[in-house]
Amino acid sequence: MKTLRTSLFAALSLGALAGTVSANAFNINEHDPRVTGRGGASAASNTEPSSIVFNPGGIAINEGTQIAIGGSLYLASGSYENMDGKTTTDSDPSVVPNIYATSRLNETFAIGIGLHLPFGLAVSWPDSHLQSDVIQDQSLRTFFITPSFGVNLNKQVPGLSIGGGIDIVPATIELEQTISFGDVQGNAHLGGEAIGVGGRIGVMYHPEGVRGLKLGLMYRSQVNLEFEGKGDFDIADELRSQLPADGDITAKITLPQSIAGGIGYEVMPELEFELNLVWINWAQAFEDGNLTIQLPDGASTSSPQDYENTLTWRIGAEYRFLPQQAVIRAGFVYDPTPIPTTTLTARLPDIDRKNITLGGSKMFGNYGVHLGFLWVTPGERDTSEEMYRPAFKGRYGVQAFVASLGFSGAFGK
Repeated sequence: MKTLRTSLFAALSLGALAGTVSANAFNINEHDPRVTGRGGASAASNTEPSSIVFNPGGIAINEGTQIAIGGSLYLASGSYENMDGKTTTDSDPSVVPNIYATSRLNETFAIGIGLHLPFGLAVSWPDSHLQSDVIQDQSLRTFFITPSFGVNLNKQVPGLSIGGGIDIVPATIELEQTISFGDVQGNAHLGGEAIGVGGRIGVMYHPEGVRGLKLGLMYRSQVNLEFEGKGDFDIADELRSQLPADGDITAKITLPQSIAGGIGYEVMPELEFELNLVWINWAQAFEDGNLTIQLPDGASTSSPQDYENTLTWRIGAEYRFLPQQAVIRAGFVYDPTPIPTTTLTARLPDIDRKNITLGGSKMFGNYGVHLGFLWVTPGERDTSEEMYRPAFKGRYGVQAFVASLGFSGAFGK
């Protein structure tokens, strides 16, 4: 016989921390408007302070001290449609900040530090929507604080530089969802915190023998997060005994490792093209492909997530107006989702994304203003043809717009 507790376990297994982490499928990459404008293709060429994120091999190339600060505004919407109707998310706009500083100490060494939020965002649905038992509201925030270093090896190998950094990652999660048992509805509210540590290392090579050619490669490690927090469960008094007591919850999640490689070429001093490939090891996000949650009464529940590894293509172009110190950029991104149709639910209606980007900069001496725009073109996925999973058949849709603004300054060149 089906009980309220088994109903809750199923909902938590499919919707709690897993749903929040599904937001990682966004793989937020808009951490510098200059990079956003060229489709994120910068692993071979970025020598700005945000190279801390995109390839620390670029940290030691520029001279002096550089500072960059900015943020991105996300306007995203998802939808779910089946025979009973169509529901669209009511998520608020999200602002994701970033700040970086690098300094060249001498001809060889440089240091830097950065703050960015590469995994997360929030998803919210209207009350009593078609999958409120799966998810109502959820949010994930991962704060990457990255002290970094760079080594310019130009004297030993002309055009070669390397760098690395340590990622210190405080993270928070929060989830709300409906608990239904017949005509009776309750609420589950879970929240937790964790801190993890990872790292990244990169190399950049601009060979003197092939003028205009730029090569780059970066590896970012996984970050293990062990969330600890509280669960609060509410329902009518006559059914309350069937739910866990309010109290501690735990879960383990891995932010996946990735490898990014790029090749760029300056056709002329004003014009540059770059191609990047980014591999992300999504399959390691959950141990054995499953999410396990420990609930307050000591019980645990496990459910398959079956995330798949992805290979993202990024193409970017940049044209510099010399000597006006102005730049325009454009790019295209093909970003496949790691979530198979068999585990796709309202916790994150995700698609294979095709993104178009534009951007530009204007320098005023040592200072600059930068803009970047990204459009996730509308797309849909249908799960109706799957025989057994997911439980909710239908069509999922996604579209989004991102606007990035940043300011930079260079000193002591």
